[in-house]
Amino acid sequence: MSKNGIVKRFMEEGITLSPEIVDSISERDFYKVKEFEEEIDHLDKETLSRIRSKDKCEEKEFETSITVEKCFEGAEKEKDVDEFVQYFNDRFFRLKDFLINRVELSDAVSIGRLSSYSEKEDVSIIGMVENKYKVSSGRWIVNVEDDTGSTKVLVDEDEGEWIVSDEVLGFKGVTGDDIVFSSEVVRPDVPLSRDYGETDDEVYAAFLSDLHFGSKDTLENKAMKFAEWICSGSGIAEKIGYVFLNGDIAEGIGNYPGQEDDLVVEDVYSQYDQFQEFVEILPEHIQIIVTPGNHDVVRMAEPQPPLPEKICENLHDKQNVHFLSNPATVKIHDSKEGEGLRVLLYHGYSFDGHVDSIPDLRENAYEDPCRCMVDYIKRRHLAPTYGTSLLSPEDRDYLVIDKVPDIFVMGHTHGFNVSNYKGINLISSGTLQSQTSFQKRMGHKPDPGKIALVNLSSRDVKVKEV
Repeated sequence: MSKNGIVKRFMEEGITLSPEIVDSISERDFYKVKEFEEEIDHLDKETLSRIRSKDKCEEKEFETSITVEKCFEGAEKEKDVDEFVQYFNDRFFRLKDFLINRVELSDAVSIGRLSSYSEKEDVSIIGMVENKYKVSSGRWIVNVEDDTGSTKVLVDEDEGEWIVSDEVLGFKGVTGDDIVFSSEVVRPDVPLSRDYGETDDEVYAAFLSDLHFGSKDTLENKAMKFAEWICSGSGIAEKIGYVFLNGDIAEGIGNYPGQEDDLVVEDVYSQYDQFQEFVEILPEHIQIIVTPGNHDVVRMAEPQPPLPEKICENLHDKQNVHFLSNPATVKIHDSKEGEGLRVLLYHGYSFDGHVDSIPDLRENAYEDPCRCMVDYIKRRHLAPTYGTSLLSPEDRDYLVIDKVPDIFVMGHTHGFNVSNYKGINLISSGTLQSQTSFQKRMGHKPDPGKIALVNLSSRDVKVKEV
């Protein structure tokens, strides 16, 4: 917010400012004055200094660690047919590897070998879905292909509703005349028997997203209350070691027609200045992980690179602030006493398109976003259908869920939700933005101000409301 805007907010509250502090006053000061135990109608240098002295964060001796396992930092370059071929080949073969390890598909054969089979022979195949269509019986014909050929697969009606283009599936069934009659559809999913991340330390990670600094609907007071709560060092706040900020950090400019009417800060750099002010409140013993979303000043196509250094320059210099891509994977709290925990971060821009393609999700996922997150894990991909969101064909598919996370967090929906799937903590991290005019038209009601706090030793989730 501009200086004039900050001064105006003080005046609207009936608080006059001494001329000597106008140049140094900040939005954070506004919220501190509002919450101060004394009623203030005039703010001078001495009073401001007294108020500011009460919010110094106490730095603690706190053991934390973070290892970046996956982060896209590729340079922009023109894409041609070769890049698309490489992209889809990478997706297919990596997902095929997961499927081959499923017991049900241990005898899978290539599609090209089906021509050597007689009718009604048992067979297992793995293929990428090209398209599907419904037949008069209510069942579905699914066209699938691999690197050796293509074929049709007949699946039951209920199963067919869940199949989407470009996902990689396994099918068990019997052969027919240029078709496979499927008795079972197998997805990559995650194995129940696997190594789980752990730590003996009672340390917490906090998860936020969709702050939308610069929007008239952003609840800056809730952001500041959260920061001040951490600084208080009371209760769980004393044990916070990690804060994840998962996309749509700023409202941005030009993201949709008429957005200028929804802004209180029209300069995008000033929007990030507000965010920087928020982060600078947090104590430096806490590791802060920042990823972009579809409103932020990076390309829309996923994977999105980290926020550039020209944004929040002071934060890029801090050792405890980590700017990563969307999506990204990190290992936190890895120590001699434990294996640490793997966190998968995805803002979630593919959510709307993916949900719209599956009736069950279309009916339920906006109320229960974790339902869609489970579906992503089963498919081992964050945007299964090419084209439901903007994707960039890189040398590898960064949206494949190659390593099983201990915690999977997603934003974008503005709906707060927590769940668990096969030992994975699922967190839809909500928002710090009130209901927008667009959401009112769509009938979508966010529940802002809820923050998930995960105990890394027990994996229990508590909810902090600000």
